[in-house]
Amino acid sequence: MAIGELASACDGANKGGSVAVAVSAIEADEKIGQTAAALAALWGRWGRSTVLIDLASGVKALSGALTGSSPDLAAACDAAASGQPLTEISRLHGNLPRAGAIAAGKADVLGLISTGRLANLVNTLKKNHDRIVLAAPKLATGFPFLSLDACCDRLVLALVRGSTRGGPVREIGEQALRSGMRPLDVIWYD
Repeated sequence: MAIGELASACDGANKGGSVAVAVSAIEADEKIGQTAAALAALWGRWGRSTVLIDLASGVKALSGALTGSSPDLAAACDAAASGQPLTEISRLHGNLPRAGAIAAGKADVLGLISTGRLANLVNTLKKNHDRIVLAAPKLATGFPFLSLDACCDRLVLALVRGSTRGGPVREIGEQALRSGMRPLDVIWYD
């Protein structure tokens, strides 16, 4: 699937409601940040109010896409938990006024996931934004990508032809099916 196809499929599937998409990869340098930033930018160009959340603590492709400093993920989760408006969302790119970003900073991402604070943030953002894109760490780090199913409508793996091994992809797909999740979406790069 191409990024445009995924963006269009999400638009068609949600029938006007908000959508949250998590993006990861099996190994390093498999374009997690590029995929997440491109998806957020595409929706921003389409006029969708979009927020990109960096869970990977400095995904290379995201740092160049941000204008100004981004709010820390933990601070954004705290604001959502206390019912405060999330006004400190950085612009994703100067040409995309409807696309913003929240950086992981030094947040304990696994703690935010396990306590439900990240899910609360995503649900709070869905009230005011059309699309939420989460750039998750690579799976090789042991990141519990499938646990994002609790707060995301779609889980996407960015894979590179010729370098991504099929075994781990099959394994995570089988885990998803055994736990009753919907199939994973895959974006392939040459």
